[in-house]
Amino acid sequence: MRDPVVVTLRDEASPWGIPAAVVFHTLLAAMLALMPLPKRPKRLDEERVSVDILTPQQFEASTRPPPTPVAPAVPEVREAAVPPLASSPPVSQPPTAAAMIRPTEMLSAKTLADPRSRQARADLATFASDERMVQLCNLEAMDQIRRWRTDFQPERVVPYATAQEKITGTTIAANGAAFRSRRNWYGLKFRCQLAGDGESVVGFEFLVGDLVPREKWDELGLPAVH
Repeated sequence: MRDPVVVTLRDEASPWGIPAAVVFHTLLAAMLALMPLPKRPKRLDEERVSVDILTPQQFEASTRPPPTPVAPAVPEVREAAVPPLASSPPVSQPPTAAAMIRPTEMLSAKTLADPRSRQARADLATFASDERMVQLCNLEAMDQIRRWRTDFQPERVVPYATAQEKITGTTIAANGAAFRSRRNWYGLKFRCQLAGDGESVVGFEFLVGDLVPREKWDELGLPAVH
């Protein structure tokens, strides 16, 4: 004898079926199997109802509790290796200007106070104000260079070798000076601050430059060493 055909209604939004309507559907199975399906009204996708025709074995299987769903394995997504950026050639930077040397102790006053400097004090007294300030700054430059590096033995300073010195009040800036040490001339830059009366040095900073080539001595007004 042929197994009866069972018709069930299954809501697509609820895959477990409707067990409570099993008896009613069983009685109408044959009739529904022969009758044409009515035209379904248009409804939203989540509300549509579809009709499945099941055998008793399929129906029994549909009423069993479904196995616990296992979440599908999510494939591990690895970030694509990003190739390292090509190293750019280093950008050449302009050379950093050498820092000026700023002594904390002024030395020219002590040098002039020495008894051996009596003639130098007498000479300074005969100079005009600006020239006296320049000579005091020259003396401070020689003392500071000698203390800074003992291998230098400064004996003369020319504050205008490559550029004229500038006097502003009691401040003297000599950016193109030069000094003589051990029969050689060297470039020099200094800034000298004098007291209000112009009789003593209260601030000084300097920077020693390169050796001046001998062939440029005459051009720069640097006297040859005899």
